[in-house]
Amino acid sequence: METMTLNEIRKNKIETYFKKIDSGIFDDEYFGLYTEDVEMYYPKFGFEKGKQGIKNFGRVIGKHLEKLTHDMHNFRYIFSDSVIVVEGNEKGMTRSGKEWPDYTTSFGKFCNVFEFDDELIKRVHIYVDPDFASEDTERLIIFRNESQYVKEHPVSQTKDVVEEFYDLQFGKKEGNIVDLFADVVDWDLPGNKDKFPWTGKRETKQEIEQFFHELYDHIKSESFVIDFISIEGENAAVAGHLTSKILKYDKVFSTEFVVIFKVINGKIVKYHFLEDSYTLNEEMK
Repeated sequence: METMTLNEIRKNKIETYFKKIDSGIFDDEYFGLYTEDVEMYYPKFGFEKGKQGIKNFGRVIGKHLEKLTHDMHNFRYIFSDSVIVVEGNEKGMTRSGKEWPDYTTSFGKFCNVFEFDDELIKRVHIYVDPDFASEDTERLIIFRNESQYVKEHPVSQTKDVVEEFYDLQFGKKEGNIVDLFADVVDWDLPGNKDKFPWTGKRETKQEIEQFFHELYDHIKSESFVIDFISIEGENAAVAGHLTSKILKYDKVFSTEFVVIFKVINGKIVKYHFLEDSYTLNEEMK
């Protein structure tokens, strides 16, 4: 049995840290990750010392956030001596019921710097915008990137991305369709996942790539006709009708469909595919 390196042990500690944060379980295992004199920093909050300081911060942030989730599968780790830097994406909901990020003024980016004393965290400095739901309107006005805003032309950009999506999906153009998506995506294709494994919710590029493999393993497209594409700013609605052969049941299914896209900065951040999933479930027996 191979012995874990110190960096591997430390990385496991960091993964436990994020899992505990996301689950809201702050038990002995969580506080056992830290040295007794651990130092933490958080924007606007400032500095705290010791495990009691960690508890104090937890009470403060807990009053503001209802839930918090980190996209751990796509973390980027940078190792340097006793320091590990973690860069990634997070999302959540405030106590007031506002979900974030909205990919317009908030993007869910964060960076944590962990410094270790042997296997324990002795410093964690968190660099993130604490205005999760973009409610600080004065700062939003100050920092709005006008040059980017003017150049982007969201209507034409949305149209280009949606058209490229279908060109790639149906082989009219070469490339990786997954590259059109943001790191975190609101993806939903409602259906009975036990019978139709390509249905359901997804969030990451890895999950979306898996979708296309599952889709082509289980169905054979016989026709896919787009009736029209309607675009309003960052949002697009695609309506049409399709016919597919469901290979497991050796039956053909036809339905009308609507696809909802949202495109921010040239990347798809929302994809909802709506079809007659009830009839599909009833017919495939």
